[in-house]
Amino acid sequence: MQPAFVSFSHATTTVDIWRWLFYIGSLLMVVLVVVFWLARVTALDNHLVASQQQLQLYAAHVEGVLSKYEAIPALLATNQRVLKVLQQPQNHSARQALNELFERSAIASQALDIYLMDRQGLTLAASNWGDEQKTFIGRDFSYRPYFQQAMQGQTGRYFALGTTSEVRGYYFADPVYQLGQIIGAVVVKLDVSLLEQRWQGAIQEVLLTDPNHIVFIATEPTWLYHSLVPLSAQVAKQVQASKRYLNQPIQSLFWQVQGEFQTAQWVAVGDTSQRREFLHLQYPMPKAGWLLHVLNPLDAVNDQVFNIMLITIAILGVLILAAAMVRQRQQFQRRAQQALQKAHSQLEQRVQSRTADLQHQIEERQRAETALHAAQDRLIQTAKLAMLGQLSASVTHELNQPLAAIRSYAGNAQLLLQRERTTDVATNLAEITQLVDRMARISAQLKQFARKSSGECVAVSLAVAVDVSLQLWRRELRQSSVDMQLDNAIESIQVLADATRLEQVLVNLIGNALQALVAAKTIQPTIQLSTQLHDGQCSITVRDNGPGIPDNQLTQIFDPFFTTRQAGLGLGLAISQQIIDSFGGTLIAASTPQGGAAFTFTLRCA
Repeated sequence: MQPAFVSFSHATTTVDIWRWLFYIGSLLMVVLVVVFWLARVTALDNHLVASQQQLQLYAAHVEGVLSKYEAIPALLATNQRVLKVLQQPQNHSARQALNELFERSAIASQALDIYLMDRQGLTLAASNWGDEQKTFIGRDFSYRPYFQQAMQGQTGRYFALGTTSEVRGYYFADPVYQLGQIIGAVVVKLDVSLLEQRWQGAIQEVLLTDPNHIVFIATEPTWLYHSLVPLSAQVAKQVQASKRYLNQPIQSLFWQVQGEFQTAQWVAVGDTSQRREFLHLQYPMPKAGWLLHVLNPLDAVNDQVFNIMLITIAILGVLILAAAMVRQRQQFQRRAQQALQKAHSQLEQRVQSRTADLQHQIEERQRAETALHAAQDRLIQTAKLAMLGQLSASVTHELNQPLAAIRSYAGNAQLLLQRERTTDVATNLAEITQLVDRMARISAQLKQFARKSSGECVAVSLAVAVDVSLQLWRRELRQSSVDMQLDNAIESIQVLADATRLEQVLVNLIGNALQALVAAKTIQPTIQLSTQLHDGQCSITVRDNGPGIPDNQLTQIFDPFFTTRQAGLGLGLAISQQIIDSFGGTLIAASTPQGGAAFTFTLRCA
């Protein structure tokens, strides 16, 4: 009967083992599914935050470039040479002088073209006057929307391929007035490829689309002149009739929305052979009529989830091995206890033999326990080395830009936290805080200076305007050891002006003086800001002890695009003079007898 009992016990044990294996396998599958879901959501959330920050940076860059060129046609529209050509279109010398001015202005501002059209849309002067085959002079662009907007007294904006140059460009146009009547328009064409050049090397893909969802700027050249959605026959006909893209065939980009994640979309781009998946964010630019898209590849998310799943599987494997060893130890102890009990029941008959057997079993158990402890130690040490190897491979990469650095630190922090290396996590978070604080300080200073103004002349404290202006140059003044001397009378003076624009004039004049002193390596550099009151007027003078202004440049220094610095556009003094003129004052420049330059502007006292 004894063999039958053993067989039944063995069968019962086998069933229990399979049952426990089923339970453990089911639990592991649930754990892996939950970990995968949490890792996917966390990685996508981090990816979304980084994408939102990148979208804001790209949008700020595009808007900054557009605002830089938007002021140029309005500034040139007030030039006397422009008015003279429109009044005397047959005056060859006046047109040639304006051609040369436009050519210099285009080179200085890195614009593709600058040209002047009369009320009928006929081009009278252009910066490309020297290119006989592609010059705009004599061409009629009255069909262009930017010209039609300018003729209605608005600032014209339009993107298109040039019908003459076949080069992509964004057009700004401003009307030219004479005695309240529009007599022509000045047009500046921006080279949009400058945006693409600045974005080269980025991990994400960036593109701009027009109201018909056609891509006209993209970091991926093969996406140009493709539509995100198939165009209807009517829309395609309208696009062809507008000549915006000349004869470029507009094809579909195979753009498919796979799903949504918070404020973003999960999209797939390309056909089956070249399919790529991205996290997609978009930013409307209604003033330009554009839509900015940032597509962040999901490869980083998939890699992060894959690494987390590997770590999870490794941890579960260690736990399973540990549980197996504990169970094995319990079974061994149970068998040993049974052996001891059996030996005790037979102790009276076989005391000596069973004592030797018992001692032998105890020694075997001790050796087995020692081997188990050693195996546990080796297993734990191996797991530690594996995690250290993965960690060292993940933190060897660094990025130059602050946002890329933040993303890298955040990714490393997540891995470190999973390995319970809290000290290293705290260090990474401190680095992220320093980068964020640094960006916040820069953003606060720029936001303070770039705030919008009403343009209305009110009572403005001169001391406050000077203090705000010096805040922007304080670091450069300190690094260059410039002695900034202020007139004590400034504290009690109020003038009629717009605070923001007055600060802009002061920042420009102080910055010009500082750059002149640094370029000339002046010994004991000094900048003086003094005031003088007379007949209800206040004269403010910014004087330096630098090299001064040559006599032959005094008559040109306020001309647009006239500059002696390689990095300058030559617009600062011209715009400053216009601001002071709008306040009812004057701005003049002179070289002082003691050496150096002096800029004096006069405003009415409040």
